[in-house]
Amino acid sequence: MIDLEIMIALQDPKLEDEELQEYTQNLLPQLREFDGVEEVQLAPRDQPIEVPGMTSKDFGAFLLGTVTVISTLKALIEIIDWVEKRWLKPKEKEPSNRKLAIEVTTPDGYKLTITAENPEDLNVFRDQIIKQLGED
Repeated sequence: MIDLEIMIALQDPKLEDEELQEYTQNLLPQLREFDGVEEVQLAPRDQPIEVPGMTSKDFGAFLLGTVTVISTLKALIEIIDWVEKRWLKPKEKEPSNRKLAIEVTTPDGYKLTITAENPEDLNVFRDQIIKQLGED
């Protein structure tokens, strides 16, 4: 099983910085529950996410709205589906301005990145990951 380093960054212009960071911190114990997840933590500010269209912002010693995860490919696919349902799908009928950026790095340094604004973007990325990295 390949251990992947994953950075997940959340953006929502409707949330204050403190609200977004609290939401992100609340994700940590939930992400740890996935089978195949070895480590989950807030992203340190010296580890910026490099995804076009998203900028990182310091929040104390951490990047605002960003977590890092070390996991297997199987766990990554499950996390993508889980985050999509909780972050990108709007609860109301009005469109959401939320964004989700994911950067996946393999042990040999290969990177896949996406900025998703809707579930369809994330589904394409999930399919690309499976095609590029193979199934567990």
